[in-house]
Amino acid sequence: MNTPTGHILCDISDGVAAITLNRPEKLNAITDPMRAELLRVIQSADTDPNVRVITITGAGKAFSAGGDIPYLKHLKETNNEKDFVRLLDEGRTLVQTLRDSHKPTIALVNGPAFGGGLIIAMACDIRVCSRTASFGVPFVKIGLGPDWGGTYLLTRIVRIAKALEMFFTGERLDAEEALRIGLVNHVWPLEELQRRGAEFAAQLAAWPHEILARYKRAVYHAANHTFEDTADLERQYQLENFRSDQFIESIDAFLERRTPR
Repeated sequence: MNTPTGHILCDISDGVAAITLNRPEKLNAITDPMRAELLRVIQSADTDPNVRVITITGAGKAFSAGGDIPYLKHLKETNNEKDFVRLLDEGRTLVQTLRDSHKPTIALVNGPAFGGGLIIAMACDIRVCSRTASFGVPFVKIGLGPDWGGTYLLTRIVRIAKALEMFFTGERLDAEEALRIGLVNHVWPLEELQRRGAEFAAQLAAWPHEILARYKRAVYHAANHTFEDTADLERQYQLENFRSDQFIESIDAFLERRTPR
């Protein structure tokens, strides 16, 4: 199952839907068509009775560098708030669909996972990564803030203080630090990641899927907070970020590899 451009690949075998973000020349940065197709593929896998587990990985050296930065710059320069709001809402739907899937979901993080890419990984139930993987939410570096439910997800995976530090600084974490703070479940050699990830997915696919679905619902229910309230507040703040002059200066500085003025 591929997109017309080949930027989302999906192979279904032995109860596992293996999804690949396939834009390696751009570190799998997520474009509008990719986001829409990824949502469609996840929805299809979630309703397919032959699928018991969903995995997501990236082609090439990266899991996903996050959003398409030049496209964000274009939206700001053309004052296209309508499409920016659509980006926020569609991204939120994508993440919530992945999180709400009643099937186990696994992110196989083969390389950098930043911004929206990390949020997609965090929406999965389990994250495993290679030793070459790295993680970050560097929204502050382009004059924006977290969206798509990112603050909700990160503060439930790591300590609140660590989540704030990551958002405030945009710091980059290596695989061992990600493991230490609980952001990932396992760190494996790069050359073993896909094989061991597939074996792990196959192990879960072999269990009674209805029981796993109940476990999943129970664990998330125990958090006792709603995704919707957090995402609504993010949307409000993100629009305020988008409307500010700081956004265009910050994004220019990011693209020009200089310090924002």
